[in-house]
Amino acid sequence: MTQIAPITFATRFRGFLPVVIDVETGGFNSQTDALLEIAAVFLEMRSDGTLARGETIRYHVAPFAGSNMEPASLAVNGIDPHHPLRPAIPEEDALQRIFREVRNAIRAASPLLREWITTAA
Repeated sequence: MTQIAPITFATRFRGFLPVVIDVETGGFNSQTDALLEIAAVFLEMRSDGTLARGETIRYHVAPFAGSNMEPASLAVNGIDPHHPLRPAIPEEDALQRIFREVRNAIRAASPLLREWITTAA
């Protein structure tokens, strides 16, 4: 009988760091419709091989000047982009912060990934 190797994070994702990016928008056109929220969700693997949601980083995004926000989209996502207590930041800042966190997570995982690559060969 063939022995099945245990599933590890590195083997499951072939050395890649899985990150789920979620966005909420004011419509489907990236050129005209506002980005309203962005989140990066890091995945973790439990000892039984199932995935679990890990750290989540998210930002409310201020609609850019002149952006379109479809009423149907706002009804679906439930966001009030002009709510006075909504701590929104400019889109550029939100994207830079999200990608910085993802890059930091990749750097932190790099030694583990290098170890997997050298032992898997």
